[in-house]
Amino acid sequence: MVHGRQGMKLEALKFSIYIIVPIGASMAFNEPIVQQVCADYFQFLKYPASPNINLREEFEELQEKRQKEKEAREAYADQIRKLQESAQSKREIVEAVGGGGGEERKGWFRW
Repeated sequence: MVHGRQGMKLEALKFSIYIIVPIGASMAFNEPIVQQVCADYFQFLKYPASPNINLREEFEELQEKRQKEKEAREAYADQIRKLQESAQSKREIVEAVGGGGGEERKGWFRW
């Protein structure tokens, strides 16, 4: 650190740089033309490729796709439900025949 008058001048220079740089940057980059150029350059706003896109057709396609997905989910749920019912009925048959005759199953190898 420099002492004396030179140190004071150095500190004044550093302080003025700390103050002038942010103020100058905000003045320079806050101009509407500069903001427009930056927005165009960095592409902050992206628009569709063609303004003549028929949104109704896209919306109908999305609705059809969602309807097909919903039907597929319902079919899958029905299959799972049928599998669970058949498994439950088989368990009931095994228990009725006497397969579950009071012995406790501990694992695959009955250890």
